[in-house]
Amino acid sequence: MTSNSIIDSIRERLDIADIVRDYIPFLKKAGRNYTALCPFHNEKTPSFSVSPEKKIFYCFGCGEHGDMFTFVMKIEGLTFIEAAQKLAQKAGVPWKDENYASVSANEKEKIELKKALKAASDFYSKFLFSSSAAHALKYLESRKISRHSLEKFSIGFSPAQGSVLTEELAKKGFLKERLIKAGLAFIRENGQAMDYFRGRIVFPIKNTLGDVIGLGGRVLDDSQPKYLNSPDTPLFSKRRVLYGLFESLPAIRKEGKILILEGYMDVMAAHQHGISNAAAPLGTAFSQEHAVLIKRYSKDAVLMFDPDEAGETAAVKAGEILIESGIYPRLACLETNLDPDDFLQKRGKTEFEKLIAGAADLMTFRINLILKKTGGKLSARQKSLAAGFLIETLLKQPNEVIKSEWVKMISQRLGIEQEAILLEMNKKRPGGQAVAPHGAGAVKPEDEIPAIEKGVIQLLLKNPKFIECAQELTDEDLQSEFSRKMFNAIRDFSNDSPDAIVAKLVRSYPQYSESILKLSIEAMEDDIHPGVFVKSVEMLKKFSKQRKLKELKQNAQNMSPEKLEEFSKLAIELKGKQAEDYGAD
Repeated sequence: MTSNSIIDSIRERLDIADIVRDYIPFLKKAGRNYTALCPFHNEKTPSFSVSPEKKIFYCFGCGEHGDMFTFVMKIEGLTFIEAAQKLAQKAGVPWKDENYASVSANEKEKIELKKALKAASDFYSKFLFSSSAAHALKYLESRKISRHSLEKFSIGFSPAQGSVLTEELAKKGFLKERLIKAGLAFIRENGQAMDYFRGRIVFPIKNTLGDVIGLGGRVLDDSQPKYLNSPDTPLFSKRRVLYGLFESLPAIRKEGKILILEGYMDVMAAHQHGISNAAAPLGTAFSQEHAVLIKRYSKDAVLMFDPDEAGETAAVKAGEILIESGIYPRLACLETNLDPDDFLQKRGKTEFEKLIAGAADLMTFRINLILKKTGGKLSARQKSLAAGFLIETLLKQPNEVIKSEWVKMISQRLGIEQEAILLEMNKKRPGGQAVAPHGAGAVKPEDEIPAIEKGVIQLLLKNPKFIECAQELTDEDLQSEFSRKMFNAIRDFSNDSPDAIVAKLVRSYPQYSESILKLSIEAMEDDIHPGVFVKSVEMLKKFSKQRKLKELKQNAQNMSPEKLEEFSKLAIELKGKQAEDYGAD
């Protein structure tokens, strides 16, 4: 079986809506299509659309688009080959690597980087249990990390010597340049390749499929930096990854909730105590990308950061990002000087779960902090300042019911009239400038063509058989290159089904893929009558003749007898057509 026939077989056996629903369980039926909040950008109103008939998806908000293979590639961070293998297994289609020999250089590089990172992770994990790393193992035991946890999270230790890993992997055929690109090595001024991680506990960072895409390292002493992550690579960006998410996914899906902690050790301690839905950012501020990632798997989140001012501030900021992303966050407060790791080791799972159960919503948490710092009594000035802070959070809440309840809560707990809060809300604008959607500002082909041409192409994408009513239409009648290419291609493919034609057009004209998919999936009236298409074609012919007439008229002084004859015929024809349109004799 050829590579193309395998891909076609997978596409035929699988429903793209089922594939998408594995990642977005909140996908809802909307006519012939399905809609949901987009998993690729933050939004409050669903603009992500999936068409089972055409086997494609399109987001009208950010422009992300493609078929089931593209969707899995984007959402899992996979190469095409990896996505195809995953879907082949789901479809029950036999897959052999030699069946798809055509792999892009970019995909080959990503596959090789993953191999290098896996080899490095295996080396560090094995080294942890060597005599040379006895002090590192003793340190982890002092932190009460079990052998099971070390194996579950593939924890390792990097030798303190300069290039042990680099030399070891070179023996296995990994090129120095590949190790540098993977973030495993760097070049000193003298040209020597050195290991990026040296003398550190190593935490492999995995994507949601369990592939190692980066590493984190922690020192055993007081040297700085205490934690070190892999640099950004083609596989890894710490703003887009949560540590422990792969290990947590079964519990997150089962419980419908994620617990967000602050660091590697917190996550490991939580899992070790049976709290298996815990994950953490990689020592960086919680980002919108993190929220987008979480939204794929859960609509509820509990945040638990360290019980100091920095931790409380980070928790509030993360909570605001989550509510803007359509996720309902609650914040658990550690009222002791213990971080989650220490709390679990000293107080146990039961007490920890009580903290989670008692987690407050974001507004309650913020009000509690204010009252705690002021001793419960606020002056008029303090009320004004407090209201200003709380209104910032209010304005980020997209749910009007919750927003209304929060106004009541602020009024009751801080002793401020609801009308005053509402007046201040109306004065304030949402903080910061809105981020333009992905691709905003870029000119799309469908934005450049006349509306009537766009309508004709869209009608043909919906019902290619209409092409039979456009036999007289030529390239000269279409102004845009996009329209001409699509019209001619659809004419060539007219015997195929609409979804097959869309797939062929996307493959044949990748530069227009977004426009093709958008026009194809955009809703139109159900049962468009052929007469509408015929009338549109007639208008295109008329406009084409009008343009030609205008062009000839502009060169009237140099008009040849042939051009003069053409001009006369067009003028008479258009005059007659105009009379016909108005019902004149």
